[in-house]
Amino acid sequence: MKQGVCLALLIMASGAAHADLTCDGSYRGFRFEHDSWTGTDKLEHFAVSVPFGALGSWITRDTDHPVIYGTLIGTVPGLMLQTLNGFCSTGGFSYKDLTANALGALTGAWLAHWAITYSRDSLSRTVGVRYDNVF
Repeated sequence: MKQGVCLALLIMASGAAHADLTCDGSYRGFRFEHDSWTGTDKLEHFAVSVPFGALGSWITRDTDHPVIYGTLIGTVPGLMLQTLNGFCSTGGFSYKDLTANALGALTGAWLAHWAITYSRDSLSRTVGVRYDNVF
């Protein structure tokens, strides 16, 4: 339940970070955006995806490949945003933005898997910093 609440909060934060999206729905069709690999929006896409990747890695921490699954989970909000952009008259689907999202999700998933530990027993809960070299 707590993980679902965290996911919902992160999705709302992502929406707030991309509040400049204006889609009036008047464009009929799907198009691609021809943008540059450089620019501040790539850094924004990267930064917004880092917590999603971290949360995905945290949710899948008991699996064999939490970094991979965390990256996939963390990239989903960016993919949804780019798909919405593809149908908007003011923008388009940008695979370059999606690449920045995936790299941010990978970074967040790797950092969460590498740096955060959580254990629970009948008497206590422990959250700490650790190093784990399993990819």
